[in-house]
This record gives sequence, structure tokens and C-alpha cells, in this order.
Amino acid sequence: MKRYGKLVIIVGLAILSIGIYYIQPIFTAEKRPEFTVSAKSGDKTLIENMSLEGYYYENNFYGMGTEVEIAKEGTTYYYPTQPYLNQLQDSVSGNEKMIQLQKDYRSFMRGKEPYLVNYFEDDSILAYAEITLDSLSAVTEDSEFLIEVLDKKTNDVLSFSVDFPKATDYASVYVEDVQVANNKLMVVTNGYSINSENGQDEQHLYSIDLPNEKIEKDEKIQLDLIDAKGKQIQYVELMNTGNDIYSSKTLVYRVTLDVPQAEMEVYDENEMITQSVFGLIGVNIETGEQFLIDVSDELGNPALGNRIAMENSTLYFYKMNDTTLSIYSYSLEQKELVEVESVELSAEQLKALKTEVAVQVNDGIIFFVESSKVKDKAMQIMAIDTNSGELVFEGAIEGEVNQSAKRDELYLSKVLFQQ
Repeated sequence: MKRYGKLVIIVGLAILSIGIYYIQPIFTAEKRPEFTVSAKSGDKTLIENMSLEGYYYENNFYGMGTEVEIAKEGTTYYYPTQPYLNQLQDSVSGNEKMIQLQKDYRSFMRGKEPYLVNYFEDDSILAYAEITLDSLSAVTEDSEFLIEVLDKKTNDVLSFSVDFPKATDYASVYVEDVQVANNKLMVVTNGYSINSENGQDEQHLYSIDLPNEKIEKDEKIQLDLIDAKGKQIQYVELMNTGNDIYSSKTLVYRVTLDVPQAEMEVYDENEMITQSVFGLIGVNIETGEQFLIDVSDELGNPALGNRIAMENSTLYFYKMNDTTLSIYSYSLEQKELVEVESVELSAEQLKALKTEVAVQVNDGIIFFVESSKVKDKAMQIMAIDTNSGELVFEGAIEGEVNQSAKRDELYLSKVLFQQ
């Protein structure tokens, strides 16, 4: 009987746990705040098509929360009420774009990875690339590129595979981006080489000839373009990665390096303070040219560590002093840095920009959105015309919540605009 009693208790606990899992969102949903964007001054039409994506922490201690989208229509929470497939995406807009592709090209999309980085789309084709891995997501000697290209006009599909070069040299690898240029499919990868001397990942650009169905070039990103003397590469980030699967003429990598301080403050015997410096590398998709984006002399290195916005073939940087915010644009085609007229800002405005901000450019207007909301603190929004240097919009993100509910932290990562 004791044995059966234990069984009953176990089953009861299992049912209770499942019940709590499904019932809990019903109650927590009532506690989730409704965030809105309020306009203080300027052109309100600039935010009509704007949406903000991020994460709302319902339990800061355990780091538990839900994806959130704030738009003109209201606030939408996506987890755990959305299907599991949607949770696999990096963002809400990524979910929406993937759902659109699956709806419009149902047959082509069947069985493919649900990540936008594996796709390229323009008016005539939809292309897909993945690297086959084992059940533990590891590279094997049999790993290969799987390529499929859909002709939107004829619905014909080109499908083939090619061996992944030097597969046994890698412990892991993943696709970061897919592009098409000059009738060639460009697959951008990030992988950890077991032969790496410094323990760093390798970034490669594979050029796959579509008519001949073979790899034409394998180019490693030249991190040595960055002056790394006396420094250690900590992180390499592809700036183009996002929710847009359309053509990019230039890839931009940001390299973060750690520099030991000349005078180190020791916390314990095995730890020391380090300082990060940054470098930028551009890669022309069509020609394969790799070049250093050398702007640190004009901007100062800390500006390269800020959020960098990108629109078409232009990068946007910013830096501040005691009274002004200066916007800079860098043409990836002309390789020229231009300063937009500095904007005089109040102490309160500058204070908001000194916190972490999400940055985006839309039709030449650069938007700065404070990333983090703690308790009752409103998150500031500012928009500046990159052509005139004028402050054209100011607003705030505010949250309304039931009195009995606990206010927790909102973190915003992306500012997006519907086209």
C-alpha cells in the first residue's frame, strides 16, 4: 500500500505542476503592464509605424519573463501563450516574417530551419542554406551545405548539397547570414576551430557558384586588419544580423578586444580589471574586399562600442560631451565619415542617452530609445534628423499596471519600422 501511496502522490504532484504551468499565465497576464508610447513634442507621425521589441522580466530573481512587443495598437506578450515554433525565433518580428514565408511558400519552407539568418529573399528568388550537424549539433566529417533556391516566377527549385570544407577542423559551426550576388550564394558562418591557437571563433564567407553547384571561394574574415598588439580578441559580432533577409552589399563586423590596465586593481589573486577597445571590419559581398573601417581617431574608441545603426550602405555613430550630441554617418561605399551638425540637449536628455539605448535609423531619422525600465522610471525616446541635425521628436514609454501587481523590469533590444 505504501508503494501505491507514493505513486498516487507522484501522480498528484505531476498533475498539480502541469496545472500550475497552464493556469499561471492566466493570473500573471493580469499583472503584466500595458506599455504605451506618449509624444511630448515634435512630429508624431514619425512613430506611427514604429514597434519596440524586448523582454519583460516577471521574476527578476530567476530571470524569468516573456517576449514583448510595444506598438501603436498596444502591448503584446508572446510567451508562453504562443506556439513553441514561434519561441525559437530571435524576436517578435522574426516570428512574423517566418510565419509569412511559411504561408506564402508552404512547399518550399517545409522541413527547413525556422531562423531568418538561413534565408535570402529578393523580388525574384528565395534562397536557403544550412549546414548538416549531428544530433548534438556538432560538425562531423559528413557535414555539408544544403542549398535550395526557389524561383518565384516559375516555382522551380534548385536543390543540391556540397561538402563542408575541412569539416574535421571544427567542433561547432553555424550560419550567420545568407546573401546572393553575381549568381553566387554567399554563406556567412561562425565556427570554433579545434586548431585555433587563441581559442577564438573563425568567421568565413563561402561563395557557392549556383550554376555549377560548387564552392568557388572560402574566405576567412581578416581579423588581423584590427591592431591587436598587446590585446586579446574577446568577441566578434556581425552587425548585419537582424530581421531583414534582403540584400546587403557590405557585411560589417565589430571586434571587441580586451586591454589589460597598466595599473590593475586586484579583486583577488586571479582577477584583474580589463578595458575593452573596438574595431570595425567591412566586407564587400560582390568583390570580397575586406577593409578596416577606421573612424576611431575622429570618434574616439568608446563611440565604436555604442549601439551602431545601419541603413542601406550607411553606418551611424554618435558621441556626447557635456552639452551636445553629435551624429556621424559613414558611407560603406565611399569609405568616408561625415559629421552631422551637433544637437544641443538638456542635462536630462543627455543623462537618458548615457544609459544603454536601442538605436535605429528610418528614412534618415535616427531614433534613440532608453533600453531599460526599472520601477516607475519612464523610458525616453528621441529622434534626430541626420540631414539637418534637428531634434524632431521627443516621447516616453510608460506602463500602466494594476495596483496589486508588482512592477518589474522591461528591457528593449530593437526599434523596428513596418514598411
